[in-house]
Amino acid sequence: MEYLKQLLKNIADMVRSMSPSQAMMLIAVVAGLIVGAVVVANWVKSVNYSVLYSDLEPAEAGEVVSQLTEQNIPYKLSDGGTTIMVSSDDVYRMRISLASQGIPRSGNIGYAIFDKSNLGMTEFLQNLNFRRALEGELMKTIMQLSDVQAARVHIVMPKERLFRADKQEATASVVLKLRHPSGLSKSQLSGITHLVASSVEGLKTENVSIIDYNGELLSSNTGSDPLAGLTGSQLDVRKNVEQYLEKKAQSMLDGVIGPGKSIVRVTAELDFQQVEKTNEIYDPNSAVVRSEERTEETKTASDKQDAANESRDDNKVETAITNYEINKTVEHIVNSVGNVKRLSVATLLDGVYKKVEGAEGGAAQPVYEPRSEEEIGRISAIIKNAVGYDSQRGDQIEVVNIPFDRSGMEVEQEKLDKIVQQEFYFDIGKKVGLILLAIVAFLYIRSKLKKFFTSLGKVLPEAQPMRPGIRPAVGIPGQPMAVEEEEAILPIIPEARKPKLLDQMQVTAKSRPEEIAKVIRTLMAEAE
Repeated sequence: MEYLKQLLKNIADMVRSMSPSQAMMLIAVVAGLIVGAVVVANWVKSVNYSVLYSDLEPAEAGEVVSQLTEQNIPYKLSDGGTTIMVSSDDVYRMRISLASQGIPRSGNIGYAIFDKSNLGMTEFLQNLNFRRALEGELMKTIMQLSDVQAARVHIVMPKERLFRADKQEATASVVLKLRHPSGLSKSQLSGITHLVASSVEGLKTENVSIIDYNGELLSSNTGSDPLAGLTGSQLDVRKNVEQYLEKKAQSMLDGVIGPGKSIVRVTAELDFQQVEKTNEIYDPNSAVVRSEERTEETKTASDKQDAANESRDDNKVETAITNYEINKTVEHIVNSVGNVKRLSVATLLDGVYKKVEGAEGGAAQPVYEPRSEEEIGRISAIIKNAVGYDSQRGDQIEVVNIPFDRSGMEVEQEKLDKIVQQEFYFDIGKKVGLILLAIVAFLYIRSKLKKFFTSLGKVLPEAQPMRPGIRPAVGIPGQPMAVEEEEAILPIIPEARKPKLLDQMQVTAKSRPEEIAKVIRTLMAEAE
């Protein structure tokens, strides 16, 4: 106890003997230590929360929260209570623990519902559970898609009917919550439709309806109207053919006269009429005997009733039946769909611009010159070969050489140049501002360091010169202090070199901070 009192007294005497700059430095060091200790303690005690479940229904979130409360697991709620967060160390453990209890229940209803057998279950409940299991499995499968956030599936399976006229078809409805507002493509919607239809017995694709959470119908339902579906596919085929031919012709013209100097548009008339013909052709000149039947009958005179009126010779009757096979050709012809019936190609060509010097030495101005007929003819031949021109089909091609309106392009180019120039100047200003900010920060820090080392240098010259290798130890006043041998802390600075004290102290403070602390302890000991 006495030792503690003596230690506190020595500390109080040491503080009283300090100069104001030393006292401020000591207060700053103690305050920094306290703040650092508080920050470290808060960092150690802080809990890093991670998402346990998100997008939960209120009932499911309540079940999860009740389980976490029973197990004394700290948690946080966000996103209006739909997201539950727990400590990062407890995320996977709690997911496994809650999954073993079937929580959360959304999306978990599947064929696992039949794992619990119930002997008293009626046929109606079995059919109901089968439908719930099928809906749950389809829901989980659809939610595996990258663009689908949540899904609900409803299936209607009608009862078996005795008569076909009373039979009803199965139907299904799918509700999707999409991750992106752009929606799903036609191929993705078609895939979901066929997935649901193929998973339910007797379900047709046209009986599957898909909507989103906004109530908008996503499925086209063109299956119930074959004509409408065929018309849509015809338009798509025609558009693809026209774009393909335009791209071929445009790429060749861009390579010949340069990009932006020609415009090609193709109109394709396709034949979507599907015709099936069966022809039977008979060739009468290629008759072949297929079968022949001959019958011969002989009558004698003794068989006749009136022998007196007849001769004695025998009568013979011969009958022949011959069947001929005529050559027959049967042809079943199915015309292909989507053949090109006629093409119409329209092409616009820009002229040639040559620069002509202005009057009185002014700036050169571009002057438009039309292309020659020979050049237009060569370009027409190129386009014909690119699109597959056929005069027997009645194809048409028109190539016109007219000047393009480039005023809008010049305005856009000027705007683009201004934007690029503004971005360039803004980038330069940003870099200059950062450099100036760094210089100001450097000068401010340097001034603070200069004041600190200046106040510290005022104290150092008052210290007694020490011989190299000797350092006094700090002890209790009134008692002899032990002397320890050590390296020389600082050399004795002559009077002429005092202006360089600040630079030397800065170098020493950066390279050997522990020796600065030794100097401070020495000054404190001498002050006592």
